[in-house]
Amino acid sequence: MALLTDDMDIHQTWFYMNFGGNGDYYINTVNADEKGIKSVHSVRIAMSGGLAPTEVKLAAAELFRALEKHKLNEYPD
Repeated sequence: MALLTDDMDIHQTWFYMNFGGNGDYYINTVNADEKGIKSVHSVRIAMSGGLAPTEVKLAAAELFRALEKHKLNEYPD
């Protein structure tokens, strides 16, 4: 399961991350509209080069590990 927003009384939005085969992290939000149709929005953090400072890359890796530890890194069903 993904991390569900604490504002779920207003809208349903989940957060999860992927680790790509290219070694990059992908931060994803999934939004459900009033009909329950889900859409995904993603941001890629390139670990080799890219625009993110090293501190941000390390934070992304730590966040990914924390989400994995708590089983919160899966697309919401």
